[in-house]
Amino acid sequence: MNKHATARLAAALAAAAALLVGVPALVALPDRGSAAAPAAAVPAAPDAASGRGSLAAVIAAAQQKLRTRPDDARALATLGAAYVEQARVTGDPTYYPRAQQALDRALAGSVPGDAAYAPALAAQAALANARHDFGPARDFAARAAAAEPYSATAYGALADALTQLGAAAEATAAVQRMLDLRPSVAAFTRAGYDLELRGDLAGAQAALQRGLDLAASPDEVAYCHRYLAELARRQGDPAAAVRHFDAGLAAVPGDPALRAGRGAALAALPGGAARDQALAEYAAATAALPVPQFLAEYGELLESAGRADEARAQYDLSAASFALLEANGAGDDLARAQFEADHGDPAEALRRAEAEWGRRQSVFTADALAWALHRNGRDAEAVGYARRALADGWRDPVPVRHLAEIERALSATGAPPVAATPGGAS
Repeated sequence: MNKHATARLAAALAAAAALLVGVPALVALPDRGSAAAPAAAVPAAPDAASGRGSLAAVIAAAQQKLRTRPDDARALATLGAAYVEQARVTGDPTYYPRAQQALDRALAGSVPGDAAYAPALAAQAALANARHDFGPARDFAARAAAAEPYSATAYGALADALTQLGAAAEATAAVQRMLDLRPSVAAFTRAGYDLELRGDLAGAQAALQRGLDLAASPDEVAYCHRYLAELARRQGDPAAAVRHFDAGLAAVPGDPALRAGRGAALAALPGGAARDQALAEYAAATAALPVPQFLAEYGELLESAGRADEARAQYDLSAASFALLEANGAGDDLARAQFEADHGDPAEALRRAEAEWGRRQSVFTADALAWALHRNGRDAEAVGYARRALADGWRDPVPVRHLAEIERALSATGAPPVAATPGGAS
């Protein structure tokens, strides 16, 4: 990714501001992944009404239409996309097979040029992204964009997949196209993440603020505050993060992702005085949305409070949650490698990280592979991957800490580093 492309994306944020007045509401087919995604996943705002009630209404309407017209491809595409979004909102991966069935039927019943064809492809891309199957997600999204060149949803799904595949320049181009087509909450949040990955934190904050200015529903307001909070937390300002999480919760009270984030921010405040509040937030968040990331973070907080048995119970639940995801076709070797490296079996962490590196060589996989190698005592190999993760400007505190610890370990042994190779771990 070169500096000129990054500068062009940043400039587009300012240029797009003139287009914000009168932009229509987001369309009825959703975007991202990674809701139940690891921390590294791309934060893509939903394109559809994403509150539980309004999303349930979309599903009910599509199901009603299908009772009288069971082969209605447009209704099937809408239903499949809504199921993907329902999995994001609820953390229930059993919606993925339902989405797959509906979308397979939608594509079987449509041809290029039909009203359902491009939306069904875009929804297939969103489903593949949610399942962390980023190669097929890229291909489905590219086909959707070719079928409907003015579909911002297709370019959003394409940007998500390309980011996770490590195709940085192509991902930026997809985000740029999405901004050009529809300067929406979904586009600006993606732009913010794209800029953050390249070290432009001011640009990332400006993009997220643009999204917040444009937000037209409580869900969108809460979503933007969540990622403004996460950005503040990653920059070492937990007090600002708490303020954004509070604002998000004022828009959508009780949202579990916001409560988990607020818990993490409270735990990071100086002095640890807010630890009890942080634990309460995580307890509520994981009761409502027991996804692996939140369960593991809750366990880490319990462990830091000296409650080892309770922490282990959360780690066991996190492992069970990973197993449920895998049973529903949503396995995530990257997140599982990170979990195993810190809380499970380092050998399993390395196996999964190497497998993921073979599929996609992104900054996220470079960091995960580096840490798995470190946990297996292979720091001479790890350091190259750790440096590679940060080479383009990404400064998330987790990979920064990983690099520092790996370099300290390497210095202690005096072993020369081994260059990271593009195709594997050794």
